[in-house]
Amino acid sequence: MNRASTLATSALLVVLLASAAITGCVADDPDAVPKPSVTTSPGRTDRTDGTDVRPVSTGPRTGGFGSSRLAFFQSCPDLLGYLQEQSLDRVSAWGLGGGPFAWDERAMPMTGDMKTASTEAPAAMGDSAGGFSSSATTAPVYSGTNTQEVGVDEGDIVETNGEQVFVAGQDGVRIIDVDGAAVIATLDVPQGSHQLILDGDRLLVVTTSWSGREETVTSLYDVADPSNPVLQRRSHLEGRVVAVRSIDGTARLVLSSALATRLAFVFPDQFGLDEERALEANRAVITESDIDDWMPRMFDEQGDGSFGEMTTSLDCATVAAPRDFAGLGISWIASIDLDGDAAPLGAAGVVSNGDLVYASTDALYLATVPWDWYHPANGAASKPGVPPTSIHQFSLGADGAASYVASGEVPGRLLNQFSMSALGGDLRVAVTNDGWQTNTESESSVHVLRPDGTDLVEIGSVGGLGKTEQIFAVRFMGTQAYVVTFRQTDPLYVIDLADPTNPVVTGELKIPGYSAYLHPVGDGLLLGVGQDADLSGRTTGTQLALFDVSDPADPQQLSKLLIGGYSEAEWDHKAFLYWPEDGTIAIPTSPMWNACPADTTCLADQVTSAGGGVVVAQLQGTELVGRGTIQHDVQGGSGCWNPLQRSMIIDSEIVTVGFDQVKFTDRATLEGRAQASWGNPEQYGCMYWMEG
Repeated sequence: MNRASTLATSALLVVLLASAAITGCVADDPDAVPKPSVTTSPGRTDRTDGTDVRPVSTGPRTGGFGSSRLAFFQSCPDLLGYLQEQSLDRVSAWGLGGGPFAWDERAMPMTGDMKTASTEAPAAMGDSAGGFSSSATTAPVYSGTNTQEVGVDEGDIVETNGEQVFVAGQDGVRIIDVDGAAVIATLDVPQGSHQLILDGDRLLVVTTSWSGREETVTSLYDVADPSNPVLQRRSHLEGRVVAVRSIDGTARLVLSSALATRLAFVFPDQFGLDEERALEANRAVITESDIDDWMPRMFDEQGDGSFGEMTTSLDCATVAAPRDFAGLGISWIASIDLDGDAAPLGAAGVVSNGDLVYASTDALYLATVPWDWYHPANGAASKPGVPPTSIHQFSLGADGAASYVASGEVPGRLLNQFSMSALGGDLRVAVTNDGWQTNTESESSVHVLRPDGTDLVEIGSVGGLGKTEQIFAVRFMGTQAYVVTFRQTDPLYVIDLADPTNPVVTGELKIPGYSAYLHPVGDGLLLGVGQDADLSGRTTGTQLALFDVSDPADPQQLSKLLIGGYSEAEWDHKAFLYWPEDGTIAIPTSPMWNACPADTTCLADQVTSAGGGVVVAQLQGTELVGRGTIQHDVQGGSGCWNPLQRSMIIDSEIVTVGFDQVKFTDRATLEGRAQASWGNPEQYGCMYWMEG
């Protein structure tokens, strides 16, 4: 029997997870899976009378530590009672999926329909390491992944150590030798999308399954001999991956496991069931469940393709619930020692649908949104006021542990991970209040939170940014914050956070268009990647803009370079390359979207190859200069447009990475030296059809 069959059986009979192999619960009897003490709520009768029975935990809900916004559970029965209570409030005739058109995932969200570990030499696909690296004085000089924080690597589709390039694609991970410009190995990894972390001679491949089920597979390889990588361990973790970070040899994964996929719910379209009977059956599924029906799980895949024992990923005592219900899921932290071969460690979990993560070198922050602000239970009206965002801080230990520190909240929504930044123990957060909930104008603000016991307490804030607009870009740099809002023009706000109890807007610059990504490029200089726009707010193509922010009271735009089209670097900072040694800037460009005005010459117009293109510019003093483009050769004649994904520097070359090839180009002349190719664009999906 394969793993898929085993999991389907476990979902229906709840036999596998009740075995002694499940180790997640903390109970008085270590040999027994604890069950909650169940009573009936006032006014309720036994389900045999046709009404609902709601489990109620007999003990205190919270454990010995927590905060007013996040509470841990004393035992598995307490956690189970909470999950059942919240689910009974929201279950329907279609289960917990929300309605008749909800996604149907009835078995445990792990699949056995994937490649098993290969005994042949695999190839890795990689992500570059953060910062500029050199293992010895004779080693090549190369760029790394463009990360938010120094010392915090981020999972990406490309890695390099200067001698090999590791590239993750939909059909595996390839290792390319730089000198020979050839693929020397291919890693046999499960099908899906991949993120890579390279740490010395260890390559971690984090795979999100394409099965439609919530499954993440981690494959740790020894790549000391890059032509013959050795698989050290492969583990299957329940949940979709939200973030991948690596700090000091330990990878941290944040995953989100949806509760709606775990239980064997029925649907009204099944034989003999109408909505009333289906709802009754689904309530019974919840009330008769045990804790192991809810907790995320994991198992190892052995070198011969067999599966190890399945265990729960978390101890009940490490799971907490926000004060304001934040979704029918468990967001949890898994730690992986990149130097060892031990199984991933489930460190902590929050009952939520958290999907935004920020990490500093010593802490991880998970942002959650109160569910009932947007999905009121039992037909209740939406809550009044500004929907808040809750933020939960965990301290990262050297042994892979993640210890809860504190929780707080800010009024509004966060744009992305750059909306948060830690400095000196304080967390700075930029948010937008869209105004739709309060029938007011949208505006943005910056808040400073500081741990006080188990609460993140606001110690300072400044608001009123971008009235009627929303945040498009944020960058915290030391004690300064730079916030871009946009509707028709781009106000760039400079905020002084030197006194965190009294943030002050010191300067503002209004120009057409906006920046979607901000990057420091020298003392007092800030580079923006975004879109130019006319006075009506209509965007007219990607642009680079250089700002002088040396005088916080008087920010100025020094130079602008119109590129045209759209660039992935506008929404994915890892697609942006800046090499400070000579000011080289490289971003992928798709020219067919948002073409330049007819009377304007744009760099994107030079990109004509269906193999994709990268625009190369240079910061020369305080002027942005366009240098040209790098284009990949077309391997097939379909006309499929496959934009390039990444650029990196290795010694004197710019290395560009696409779906089907890696190209090595001289940085000074932009002349190609060689390329390593595989397949053709048709195999990797047309982004759109290019005529001609």
